Amino acid sequence: MPSPTTAYVARTLLAMAIALYAALWLQLSSPASAAVTVMIVANPSRGGIVSKGLWRVFGTITGAVAAVVIMALFPQQPILFILAFGFWLGLCTFASSMFRHFRAYAAVLSGYTVALIAAGAISSPDHVLAFALSRLAVVTLGVVTSTVVTMIFQPSVTTDAMRVRARAALRGVASLLLSRAAGNPMDDAAFTAERTRLAGEIERLDEVVEFSGVEATDVNRHAPSIRRGLAAMYAALLSVSAAGASLSRLTEPRAGPLPEDRSDAEATEARRAVAGHVVDVLQAVQRYDPQDDRAPMAMAEHLASIAREVTALQGNARTVEEEATLARVHQELQQLYETVAPFAAWRANQAPFHGLRRLRAFKDYATAVRNGTRGMIAVVLGGLFSYITAWPSGPTLLIVLASACALLSGAPSAAAASTNFAKGITLSTVIAFVWEFGVLPEISGYPLLFLTIAPILAVGIYASTIPKYSLQALGFVVFFITQLGIANEMSFNVVAYLNNGIAFSLGAWVTVLVFQVILPPNPMRDAKILTRRIRRSVERLIRSGGVHRDRLGWLVTQNQAMQRLFMRLQGNPALRSQTIGDCGALLMITQEALRLHSLLSGLNLPKAEAAEAQAALHRLCRLREPRRAANAADRASGSLLALAGRFEEPRPGVLRAAASFRTISALMPQAERFLALEAPLRGGA
Repeated sequence: MPSPTTAYVARTLLAMAIALYAALWLQLSSPASAAVTVMIVANPSRGGIVSKGLWRVFGTITGAVAAVVIMALFPQQPILFILAFGFWLGLCTFASSMFRHFRAYAAVLSGYTVALIAAGAISSPDHVLAFALSRLAVVTLGVVTSTVVTMIFQPSVTTDAMRVRARAALRGVASLLLSRAAGNPMDDAAFTAERTRLAGEIERLDEVVEFSGVEATDVNRHAPSIRRGLAAMYAALLSVSAAGASLSRLTEPRAGPLPEDRSDAEATEARRAVAGHVVDVLQAVQRYDPQDDRAPMAMAEHLASIAREVTALQGNARTVEEEATLARVHQELQQLYETVAPFAAWRANQAPFHGLRRLRAFKDYATAVRNGTRGMIAVVLGGLFSYITAWPSGPTLLIVLASACALLSGAPSAAAASTNFAKGITLSTVIAFVWEFGVLPEISGYPLLFLTIAPILAVGIYASTIPKYSLQALGFVVFFITQLGIANEMSFNVVAYLNNGIAFSLGAWVTVLVFQVILPPNPMRDAKILTRRIRRSVERLIRSGGVHRDRLGWLVTQNQAMQRLFMRLQGNPALRSQTIGDCGALLMITQEALRLHSLLSGLNLPKAEAAEAQAALHRLCRLREPRRAANAADRASGSLLALAGRFEEPRPGVLRAAASFRTISALMPQAERFLALEAPLRGGA
């Protein structure tokens, strides 16, 4: 059996061969674009192919309509046409920064499709509709061919991949919990590296859910609930260090003797038993590999049962430290339960576990405005250069500039991405020249033609599966096919090729310059803005007390913001790893604050203690002063602990509130370190 990568390369090559042959047989005006489309929509998963293909067709349609309208409005007014095109591309690039997954790709495609159509219609604007229809036909042909080949030769469905990868991520979180509980320090290199890897894997699972929903209607119905489950898993991962340390403290009494006092001995024995059950269920999650659809439900029920045992034990807690420890373990078990339950409900064909409430996507307005403005300025300047110089290959320069500026705006490090993209395009220009003038003139017939270019394409497609070379390989394959100029009647014109080759390479390297000069990306500035957005959202949630709020829905949106923040910090791995842990501390503070709102509303506290507790909660709505918030939480914890000591009978609610304030005070230094990202920072892109 071939490896998945080998099978993917073979499927893509086969689809490209069929699409190119069909385009030549149908005598479409740009047959190479059918093969280019296959490469662009290529995806290892069936759902990914269908999703990207549908959005590519949609983006091509909207871009074709825009091209016809703009050309009709300004047929003999090149300056106005360039300005209108620049505005449209900027608008589409702005929109792409507001969307997720292939919706973002459809937006940028709508923008640069105008350049692809206008390049052929500038000299004959009356034929713009024909060029638009031809473009739509060749793109649709490539999408349909790629989809059909994948459906036939890709046996596994995307939902299988979703289940396998979600289980692997869940097992990884449980392994980290047990590792931390066993005493592995939180700053251990292997621990932090695995936590960072799992964070990236859970982020990518959202895209797999999107693809699965396209392929399977039942997944689409459960998708909002499953995404909430992934948000709970992400929260469990971010708080894994604190939860693991709490579990370690919970299991410490195992080796000690029982107290002589009967009641204390019974409580210690109960704590030992529950600690053993928690470790057992985490080990079961670590080995989790369901063989039938009943297993996820059984695992969810097992987690819920152990969480209830911890809750019962909380009612007998004697110290604030014990209560805080149990609360942290309970919260982690609850998050794991909220992760497994949506998958269990889906596999059991039940109603979505977390309901069908609509999720709000995180909108990064600042980045979107910058990307849109940069794209508009670059295209207008490139268009004016082409117009003033009257260079015959000026439209080609504009195509490369528009497509690269739009496509690369969403990359975590756009400057580095543009450099890799430019390297791929430059290499394709050289290799395509050798093939077009040294190889293709010596052959005849389509089979031999494709066989001569297949090895080059295979190497490029394989390289595109390696993250380090993916952009470079994509640029190489797409522009290698484009520059070969394959047609039913080949024309071997060296001067024309060199003109276009220079335009392709110049456009690619001008794009690099654009990302370094025109509103260049600044990761630390973006981190500052994102940190401010996260802080304000946390403050609003705490201020509202979580009343009538979809907590997990809110968490989905915040996770997206945090993921963007982690992407911006990729250039500083140490800071990124530290920030992942600090975000976990902020989420735990938020959870404790919401728990306090609920606890305090049910406690009949004396006036002084009630006022101090409310003042401490109010401080959490002003997180720009974290030390004052920590001091207020510490005072409230001490006041409530003293109050609990004055009662003859145990008051678990008061002790629980004191423990929550104590936890907030202990976690606030980490949150303060995270919030420091909001302060003015030095450092460029």
